[in-house]
Amino acid sequence: MRSHPLSRSIRRIFATSTAALALLGAAVALAPADAVAAGRTQPDLFVDLLMTDHFNPAEGETFHAQIDVRNGGTGDSDPLSITVSVPAGLRTTALMTTDGWNCAVAGEASYTCAYPALPAAGRAQRLSLPFVVAGAQPGSRVPITATIAPQRQESDTTNNTSTVTVAISGTCVVRGVVWHDLDRDGQRDEGEPGIGAGPDGVLSVRVGARQGQTTGGGIALVSPDGTWSLTTRTELLYRVWVEAASTYGRTASDVGDDATDSDMVTTYQSDPYLLTSSAEFFAGHGGEYVVDTGLVTRS
Repeated sequence: MRSHPLSRSIRRIFATSTAALALLGAAVALAPADAVAAGRTQPDLFVDLLMTDHFNPAEGETFHAQIDVRNGGTGDSDPLSITVSVPAGLRTTALMTTDGWNCAVAGEASYTCAYPALPAAGRAQRLSLPFVVAGAQPGSRVPITATIAPQRQESDTTNNTSTVTVAISGTCVVRGVVWHDLDRDGQRDEGEPGIGAGPDGVLSVRVGARQGQTTGGGIALVSPDGTWSLTTRTELLYRVWVEAASTYGRTASDVGDDATDSDMVTTYQSDPYLLTSSAEFFAGHGGEYVVDTGLVTRS
């Protein structure tokens, strides 16, 4: 049967309309649900830095938590608020003026601080808050947490909180003996003498920490028989450094019985005096650490 011209026109219109609707449907399906929000600016406040200015404070001492806050978002923030915890074992103390920040003590458990609005990519002035060690157990790690109050429409709130722990110092004993290893076997045998302090013997024994902003270690007094002992702070990585007259060299280390061997592992120089050190070791509260030094006559 021959098609009527009107029928063909209707079919063409229907086909065209169907194709147009299909294309429109595909475009709608591909468009993101929040297309209307494209280009919207949002703040993103986060704790960029949380650290303490002292690694191992002891009972009664004051240290500071230092905090950097940034806006990593694409839009300006509203005025912001941050809460910093004061956990058990620490207490608050008098606040100093910090540029741009307005801080107050919130009971005994936290500080609260306010700061003006931050522009996109802006950084607040560093916030510094004081803490006093009051009743924390020596050798413990006490957490301090900083939390920024979420902003309306903030793009990410998972980075609004950060925590740092501070190690509470106690005391320990570091001791040892400097002796003359006459047979060069790395062991202190019966009859091998100690080397006392003096220009022709031991010039100094120092217990030192490699971390910055710490308190601990010191110079030990060396007895005529070569023994020395130092009571010092803890929660640190220490080395023992021995300086002696250049007529001596370092004997072999860690040979045989640990109770009678030499614990010096590195020689840094031999002239104009000998400088040698032990390996690094962690000193914890209540510990006693024996670091002995065997020296030989240089040929």
